[in-house]
Amino acid sequence: MNFKKSIAVLSLALVLACGGGGGNNSSGGSQVGALSKKVEVTFWHALSGNLQTGLQALTDQYNSSQDKVHVTLVAKGAYSDLRQAVLTSLAAGSPPDMAQCIENHATKYQQSNALADLTPYINAADGLSSADKSDIFPVMLNDAKVAGKYYTFPLNKSTTVLYYNQDMFTAAGISSPPATWEDFFTDAHKLAQPASGVVGAEAPPIDTWISMLYEYGGKLYDSTSSPKKAAFNDATGVKITKLWQDAIKAGDARPVGSAAFADQVDFQNAKTAMYISTQVSYQFIVKPIGTKFKFAEAPLPAGSSGTKDEMFGANVCMFSKSSQDVQHGAFLYVKYLTNQENTTTWAKTTSYLPLRQSALKTLQGDFYSTNPSQGVGAGMLTKGQLFVVPFTATFDDQRTAMSTELNNVWLLTKDPKAALDSAANKVNDILTTG
Repeated sequence: MNFKKSIAVLSLALVLACGGGGGNNSSGGSQVGALSKKVEVTFWHALSGNLQTGLQALTDQYNSSQDKVHVTLVAKGAYSDLRQAVLTSLAAGSPPDMAQCIENHATKYQQSNALADLTPYINAADGLSSADKSDIFPVMLNDAKVAGKYYTFPLNKSTTVLYYNQDMFTAAGISSPPATWEDFFTDAHKLAQPASGVVGAEAPPIDTWISMLYEYGGKLYDSTSSPKKAAFNDATGVKITKLWQDAIKAGDARPVGSAAFADQVDFQNAKTAMYISTQVSYQFIVKPIGTKFKFAEAPLPAGSSGTKDEMFGANVCMFSKSSQDVQHGAFLYVKYLTNQENTTTWAKTTSYLPLRQSALKTLQGDFYSTNPSQGVGAGMLTKGQLFVVPFTATFDDQRTAMSTELNNVWLLTKDPKAALDSAANKVNDILTTG
C-alpha cells in the first residue's frame, strides 16, 4: 500500500471512530458512531393523566442520567390535535424534533418526506444491539416500518380487552366472562335490566368492529383489486353488524351517547355490565369505580375464526428537518424509554403493552401474577392473535366514513347492508382520490 493510500485509509478510520449524529447506513454504508455533541430535543405527545405523568417521570429520569441529550415534552391534546399540530408545523417548515406517530399519521407525514429514517441510529455504535432487536416483539418492530423502512419506533402500544362488572355477572348467575361473541350476546341479554336503564353492553367502537370482522374471516379491503377497494360490505360484515343491531333492538345493548367517553362513564356508573376498550382504559376507570363494584378484564371474545385482536396505540417518529445529531439524540432517548427496565415500569404505571419479551416475562413473574387483569392485554403478545390494520395516509377519513354509517345502524335508521354499502362507496372514493 502506498503512502497516500495509507493516509486515506487512516483518515476514514478516524472518521468512523469519532462518529457523531451524521451518516446513514440504511443501504449498507458505514456505521454511525456514538453521539458526541450535546443536543436539545423537543417531543410532542398526546398523553394525559397517569400516562402523561409516567412519560414525564421517565423523561426527567433520562435527562438527569446523562448530559448529552435534554428532552422537553410538549403536550398537544388528543391524537387528532397532535396530528393537526404536526401538519401545521410541517407546512410552516418548523416541525418538532420528534412526536408520537400513529401509523397512518406517519404515512401521511412521509408523503412529503418529512420523516427521518431511524435505521442509522438503530444500528449506530450506541444504538440497539442484536439482543435488543430480538427482544422487542416482532409485531411491534414490523408495525414501525413505513414503506419498508424504520421511519417510526414502537412506544405506547395497546390492544382491546373486555371489562366486565363481576357483581352484575354474579347476580345474573353468570360464572365467567364470555369466550365467544355468541356467549357475549347471550350474556348481554341476561345482564340487561330495562327497568333500571342498564344494558349488557354498548355499541362497539370502530376498532372493535374491525377486530370482529377479522375474527369471522372478513377483511377490510379486497387485496386482489387495483386500485384497492373496500371489502367489508360482504356477508361477513353484514353478519357482525346485524349481531349488534339485533341486540340493540332487543334492548340488550344501546348506542353510545354523544358525550365524551360516554361508554366509559356508563360502565363506571354501573349502567352497562360490559365495556369494550383498550387495556389502558383501566387507568381512567379504576379510581372512579373505587369500591362501588368489583370488575375485571377478559380477552376480546372470539369469532368463528378465533380471536383477532387489533394492536393500536402510537409509535414515535423523528423529523428530517432536525439535524442528524438531534435525530440521533432523540433516538437515544427512545432507546432509554424502551429498554427492559423502563418498558417494564411503563407497563406497570400506564397499562400499555410491554415492548420487550424480557419485560413481559418479568411482569408475568410478579406484577401480572398479583394483578391478573392487567396481564390480559399483554397475554395476546404470545398467542399470535394480534394484527395491525393495513394503514394508509387516508385511514382517518376512512374510519370516519365507516363510523358514521355504523352509527346509523346502531340508531336503527339504516339496514346493515345498506349502511355498509354506503360506507364502502365512501371509502372507495377516498382510496381513489387520496
